[in-house]
Order: sequence, then structure tokens, then C-alpha cells
Amino acid sequence: MKKSLLIFNLLFIVSCSNSYENEELRAIEGFASDFMVKNHLNKVLKQPFSSEKEIEEFYERPLYVDTLNLKVYLSDALLRISQVKEDNEWMFDNNIFEKKDSAIFYSLINSKKFKNLKYREFEKNKIQFKKPYRQFEKSKEKLKENEEYSLLSFSRVCLDDKRENGIVVLEYRNGNRGFTIYGSHRVYLLKKIDEKWEYVPRKIKN
Repeated sequence: MKKSLLIFNLLFIVSCSNSYENEELRAIEGFASDFMVKNHLNKVLKQPFSSEKEIEEFYERPLYVDTLNLKVYLSDALLRISQVKEDNEWMFDNNIFEKKDSAIFYSLINSKKFKNLKYREFEKNKIQFKKPYRQFEKSKEKLKENEEYSLLSFSRVCLDDKRENGIVVLEYRNGNRGFTIYGSHRVYLLKKIDEKWEYVPRKIKN
């Protein structure tokens, strides 16, 4: 009886862990595409998007979208988010959100999950980007002369108990065959809206 109970508990723990990691993967996938479209695509097109409607209008031109081939290299190492905070305390200060979102942000930072998430590697090949972005491996595919690509490295995603909100640290860079340009290294608040993960924009300082 005790042995059966132990096996059941182990299976339950593994199931919960797999469930969390699967949701973490979905959060990374949704956030990665959302981030690239809103922060990189406008620079490529040289026509900044000022609203969600303009982004939707862009995707209504599929032939134009398909002519672009924008490469993204993903690191498969998810760093401990608590370690990132310890090394970059300033990054988690003065994050300006609406009052409700700010409360969610700081409750996640102070959660037990935030402290306990460990380093892990994930199956990055499962990440599907929204066109015109696609994932590529630098070791398997050659870049053309002066062709640029984006590099994304994530921390673990700290999700709340309902798995409707989360925080993650993203290091974003651009590079080509000759060098890498540093971009940004920030913590983001994520929300699941209609089963789709997106990031919450910060309030603009006056």
C-alpha cells in the first residue's frame, strides 16, 4: 500500500512538473513572437507600428509577409530567474505598470515559485514563430554577407498558480556574420489573453 502511494505521489509530481513546463514553453513561444513583431519588424520595414490595427493590416498582405525571411537564434538555456534578479537587482525596480499589473508583477517576484525555479534546457525546436520570423541554427545554416539575425535568451518563466500571468527576463540582441550588437536585457510581465501569451507594455513616463 505504501509503495503504491509513493508511486502515485511521484507520478503526480512529474505530471505537475510537465504541465508547468509545457505552459512555460507556450508562454515563451507567444511572448517571443509578440516581442519580435512589436520591437523588430517595424525597424525592418522602416514604418513603425502605432497600433494593433496596423499590425493586423500588415498581416493581411500574405504575399508581402512571405517575401521576408527574418532569422531568430534561440538559446536553449533557461536561466534561474532568481539568479538573474540577484545579479541585476536594478532590473526589477521601478517597473511602471498600471496599478493592478504592478501588484501582479511584485507578487510574482515575492512568490515561492520565483525562488525555486531551477535552470533547465528546453526543446527550442518546438517554438514556432509568427511569420516572417523563423528559427535557425547558426551551426547548420550559413548567413549571407551582411545578413542580420536576432538572438533571444530567456530566463525561466515564473507563472502564477492559475497560470494566467508570468514574468520572464529576455536578453535580446542582433548580429551578423561579423559581430553581435547588444540590444536589451529586461524583465517582462506576461498575460495569457484568450489562450495566447503576450507581454504587458509599461506605462510611458511623463
